[in-house]
Amino acid sequence: MPEPFSLGEAEEVTVIVENRAAAGLLARIADNAPDPLRPTPREVAGRFDGSGVLKLAYTTRSPRRGAYEFGAVDLQVWRPDGWWRRQVRLADRQEVAVLPNVVAIRRIQLSLRRGLRAMAGLRRARPPGASTAFAGLREYVRGDDVRRVSWTATARRDRPVVVEVEAERGQQVIIALDCGRLMTAPAGELDKLDHAVNAALMLAWVAQAYGDRVGMMTFDDRVTSFLKPERGPTQLRRITEALYAVRPEYVEADFGHAMTHLALRVGRRSMVVVLTDVQDPEASRELVAHALRLAGRHLVLVVAMSDPAVLTARDAPIDSTNRAYEWAAAEEFVSSRRESFELLRRGGVLGLDVVAGKLSPALVERYLELKERALL
Repeated sequence: MPEPFSLGEAEEVTVIVENRAAAGLLARIADNAPDPLRPTPREVAGRFDGSGVLKLAYTTRSPRRGAYEFGAVDLQVWRPDGWWRRQVRLADRQEVAVLPNVVAIRRIQLSLRRGLRAMAGLRRARPPGASTAFAGLREYVRGDDVRRVSWTATARRDRPVVVEVEAERGQQVIIALDCGRLMTAPAGELDKLDHAVNAALMLAWVAQAYGDRVGMMTFDDRVTSFLKPERGPTQLRRITEALYAVRPEYVEADFGHAMTHLALRVGRRSMVVVLTDVQDPEASRELVAHALRLAGRHLVLVVAMSDPAVLTARDAPIDSTNRAYEWAAAEEFVSSRRESFELLRRGGVLGLDVVAGKLSPALVERYLELKERALL
């Protein structure tokens, strides 16, 4: 079995039965896998080979984090064109854990080691770390960032000159995860909190790979956990364990308490990634106000997930009166979210609104973009 199972991933479970006396017999297995793991198919048929080995597989897809137990394996065997059939139960109970999506992290490891962008086109990335340290001057070439033009050096040399910079490691990334009521809403196969959990783990791993210290805070109507920014595999293990344990609460998130707690605990300028849900300006008023206040000291990125069902309702053809009302409601909801993000942008807060199923790659891409632009 996969060790561990990964949240939201299709994975394979293989059952191997060995019995020399069963060589050539037909067989069918039904593994007593936990229903929440959605085993497909429930029964798998095959044949013992000449050595008496039967190897059959089925797939699972885990929509919830947590601990589960596999029960015994039911096995039927019969002889081709025979007159008898035997059924036995093979005791093989095992406990397994469904963790945040570690499979997605393994997918991008090779890309990062090669120095490529992990997502969206696999473009060549700069070395780990933000380019913020002065390394010298050189002549301007087409495509250089005009913000790096040194006007004093340009005046002295009578030709455009830009400041050369080199990678500087050691920035801080704080992931603030909203576990309140709005994050319980379903968005595709997972709920919004589980999408956010997967994205948080991937961002933590990539930021560590790029030399940044990573911390995390979870909150609902109070701060439920806080991990100060650190580097190294031990910190990644702490973050993974914390994300495995988070559960949504049916309470309103207290952004004022959460942002104040973070501001008191983190003195150094950091990138603060707030994984939450954004609604209309009135409903998001507290989030907007406290994100703007926090942006006075930190680089704040507010990340929200669009429900695929809402976008489908907005984009599908209008072929009936009911569809017209459905379209109007979806368009009004999307427009109100856009207005909230516009308020954040005007105050210097970055925003990312993406379909839930594409959250992890989009968030990593935005992080790498900010590193390349030396904003972090």
